[in-house]
Amino acid sequence: MIHPTVPAACAYIWTYKVKPERRGEFEKAYGAKGVWADFFSKSSGYIRTDLLIDSQDPNRFSTIDYFKDRISRPALVKEFADEFATIDKCWEEATLEESFVGEFILAGEH
Repeated sequence: MIHPTVPAACAYIWTYKVKPERRGEFEKAYGAKGVWADFFSKSSGYIRTDLLIDSQDPNRFSTIDYFKDRISRPALVKEFADEFATIDKCWEEATLEESFVGEFILAGEH
């Protein structure tokens, strides 16, 4: 088991099924310069966000949010819980499905 205080670069992966009529908005909001990236950039541990589009389904996306360690993201979400909830609620209606894939440590860094 990896101890949560061990510094290791970390990625959080989510998948989404987006309503076709909201796809353009979703891409802007969840992309590298979107509202979520702006929110995460409040943390000095934030590295970047990648937005991936499924090659077979243009309405299915994945996001990968990279942080310098396993502490930065949870600390940010806790400190700015109200803002996080507001953004999350705002974009909830753009998706048909949302699924957290998991938290991944970059290989060789644990």
